[in-house]
Amino acid sequence: MINELDMPTVLFLQKTSYIAGALTLGYLRLTSEESRGVGLLAASFIVLAGGSTLAGHAEIHPALYGPLSLINIVLAVLGYCLLGFAFIVISNPDRKINTWLVLIPAAATLAIGLITAFHLNNTYRATTFTFLGCLTMAGTAAVVFLDSYIEPLPIRKLVAAILASASLLALIMGLEFAFNTFPLLDVATGFFLMIISKFVLAIAIVIFISERQHIKIKRLADRDALTGLYNRRFFNTNVPKQAQEGDAVLYLDIDHFKQLNDRWGHAAGDEVLATMAQAVQSILPSSALFARQGGEEFIVFLPTNAGNALLHAERIRKTVAELRYPTIASEIAVTTSIGIAKATHEGSELSHLCREADRALYLAKAAGRNRVCDATQDVFPAKNQNLARSS
Repeated sequence: MINELDMPTVLFLQKTSYIAGALTLGYLRLTSEESRGVGLLAASFIVLAGGSTLAGHAEIHPALYGPLSLINIVLAVLGYCLLGFAFIVISNPDRKINTWLVLIPAAATLAIGLITAFHLNNTYRATTFTFLGCLTMAGTAAVVFLDSYIEPLPIRKLVAAILASASLLALIMGLEFAFNTFPLLDVATGFFLMIISKFVLAIAIVIFISERQHIKIKRLADRDALTGLYNRRFFNTNVPKQAQEGDAVLYLDIDHFKQLNDRWGHAAGDEVLATMAQAVQSILPSSALFARQGGEEFIVFLPTNAGNALLHAERIRKTVAELRYPTIASEIAVTTSIGIAKATHEGSELSHLCREADRALYLAKAAGRNRVCDATQDVFPAKNQNLARSS
C-alpha cells in the first residue's frame, strides 16, 4: 500500500501530520506550566508544514517552481533549526539559549540559493533537506539522552530513540538522494516513514511533559515547601517500620522559636527554618533521612551504617548554634535541643523509637535547652553558648 502512494499524496499527508502535531503541541503549550520549548516545537511543525505545502505547489505550478522551491528549502532549514532548538529547551528548561540564532542557517540558505540557484536541482535540494534533518535529529537525540543525568525521566530514552531513528532514516534518504539510487527506500516510502516519526515524536513530547509534571507534583507532595526537606508523610512512608539494631531516630526542636517569631516576625522565623534545615542537611551522611515534622520540629532517621548517632546529634547542635542570620539581625543566634532513641534489638518498632526520641527531646528542653539527650540519660551537657536574644 505504501509503495502505491504518489508524491502529491505523501506531501499532503506530511502537511496534515505537521498541522496535527502543531495543534497538539499548541494545546499543550496553553495548558501546561512545564511547557518551555513546546511553543518552539509547534512553530517548527507549522514552518515545516508551510514548506511541505509550497513543495506541493511547486510540483503543479512549473512557472513558480524557482521561487517556491527556494522558499521551500529555506522553510525546511528554519523548521529543522526550530525543532532542534525546541528539543534543547524542552530537555532542560533552565538552559539559556538565544532563539534568534535559528534565523542564521535559514538566511544563509536563502543567500546561497539566490547566488547559486542550487534549489532548482531536486537532488541538491532533497539532499540538503534530508542531511540537515539527520544532523538535527542526531544532535537533539544526544542532548535529550545526556540530560537524563540531570533529570532521569523514563520517557527520555524513548524520545532519544525516536530522534535517533529519525536521524538514521534521514541519513539513508540523504545518501540515496545524493547518489540518485534508492536500494533501501523509495522516495514515497521514505517520506511516509518520516511522517510517522514526526507524529510519534509529537505524542512522545506530550508524555514527556506529563511525566515532568507528575514528578513535580510528587515532589510537592513529598517535600516541605519552605525548607525543601522531606515532609512527615514521606518520612513515615519511607522509613522502615521495623528498625534494625543500631538504627536511631533524632528529634530536633528550635529553642524559643515562638519568641523569635514574636520579636523578629514570621519572615525571620521562616529564614531561620530554611537556613537551619539546609545547614543540617549538608552535614548529615547520605544514608540519613532528614524531614520536617511541622513548625520548628524536625526528625532524622540514622541507619546503623550512618555512624554514631550521639556524635551526629552533637555536630548538629554545634552547627545550629554557630549559624548567624545577617539579613534578620547580625546578633541573633539560634539553638536547638535534640532527643535521641536507638534501637537496642532487631525489629524495634519505629513508632516506639519516635516516642522515645520525643521523650528525650522533652528532657533536653527541661534540662535547659541547647543540649542533646538520649532516651535514658543526658549526653553532651550544654556549653556556655550565645543564646537567641529572644530567649
